[in-house]
Amino acid sequence: MAPTGGVPGRTGPDDGVERPTLLAEAVTRWELQDEIALHVLGRPWHDDDLRSPHGFVRAVSRRVGDGGLTGLAAAGTVAVAVRPPGDELPSGSRVEHWRRRRGLTRHDVARRMGRSGTWVAAIEEGAERISAVDTARRIAAALRIDLPLLLGRDPRPQFLLENDPLGAEIERVREFLERTDAMAPAPVAAIPSTAAITGMLRTAWQNFEQVEYGRLMRALPRLLRDAAVSDGARAGGPDAPEAARLLSQVYRLTAVALHKLGEYHLSWLTADRAIETARRGRDPLLAATALRAVSAALLALGRTAAARDVTTTDLPVSGRLDDSWLVVRGALLLQSASAAARTGDAVTTRELLFSADIVAARLGRDAVRYETWFGPTSIELARVSTAVDLGEGADAIAVHHRLNQARLNDLTCEQHAGHYLTLARAHLQTGAADRAATAFQTGARLAPGESRNPLHQAIRLQIQAA
Repeated sequence: MAPTGGVPGRTGPDDGVERPTLLAEAVTRWELQDEIALHVLGRPWHDDDLRSPHGFVRAVSRRVGDGGLTGLAAAGTVAVAVRPPGDELPSGSRVEHWRRRRGLTRHDVARRMGRSGTWVAAIEEGAERISAVDTARRIAAALRIDLPLLLGRDPRPQFLLENDPLGAEIERVREFLERTDAMAPAPVAAIPSTAAITGMLRTAWQNFEQVEYGRLMRALPRLLRDAAVSDGARAGGPDAPEAARLLSQVYRLTAVALHKLGEYHLSWLTADRAIETARRGRDPLLAATALRAVSAALLALGRTAAARDVTTTDLPVSGRLDDSWLVVRGALLLQSASAAARTGDAVTTRELLFSADIVAARLGRDAVRYETWFGPTSIELARVSTAVDLGEGADAIAVHHRLNQARLNDLTCEQHAGHYLTLARAHLQTGAADRAATAFQTGARLAPGESRNPLHQAIRLQIQAA
């Protein structure tokens, strides 16, 4: 692709025509599908709707036959869907899936909830909808899983304070990313140096690792602007690849930060920009690190098959496999294992973790390259998280107890707190709410800034309700 002059939202031939990126179009399509499904079917869009060319039409037909179209759809009116401020609610099929996985009868679930077996049957068969997040949490507790597992996607923010400072910073980042107007050429004296951008980027990554999300989000708009101006000003020159690589790194950091704050669609879009600019920078390993961010965003949105697909890229091999190649390859394997676990594929998850073990053995230690961490410790943490995603909380806890405490203490605040949040989920899956609370509080003390993470919010509320 030709350089885009550092203009956000433009890729493709530099013919003067403004185009959104390919994934930006896809994001809009997914959002539109969800809105249509909410109005017509009374539920979010399911991957099952795409399993055949007429899957959605058949779903509509079933609702018509049952007299089940919503009032808006039945009346033929058009309106803007208003989502509840909390999580999207799980479908009955998800309830049935996990009930069977747990070896429970409908009567078992009903007894644990103080409801009737008829009510559970109505939920599973779609005759009655789960109408409140509190009900979804109670169902998850009865199934001995956590709410994110029942949802099949990462939760959205539970609440936003009226004066939430991060909300304003997110909007500033969003406004920059959504711009499609060409930037005015910058005076030569105003073009940021690559050294200055590198220094700002290093500080921003440190803010992320220390869970200083407020400081990070305040820095990102300027960092995005400076990196984009630098990329555009240096296009076609000897420094063009370096400028493109820096912009890619800024996009990737932005994607990771937005993911943490529950902005999954925007994270997906930004990670896609990181891939395109890394390719212009002629750095396939950098592009592969951005693929991980794309996969993570897709997983958060419940697009598990697509999340798995994007991690199967083949990394180019030229001569000796150095540490950078091994770190990036190993990290991709762990991301793929996470996607496999989300689909309930335990066999493939184990195979991918074993493949990661082989890469780690060749690497010989924990290492960081391209702001990507991989090694024996990261694999053990992945074993904990994938066990949780498979609903095997007891296995996750067993792996945690085998972890080397000294290695845990060497983790960044973000990694350490994330592990204890995962451990809290594992204890919820075993019905040990008190231990879940202890693990959760440990993570909260390590990184108070994680309170803005929607997953953190969802687990806190489930522990309180237990």
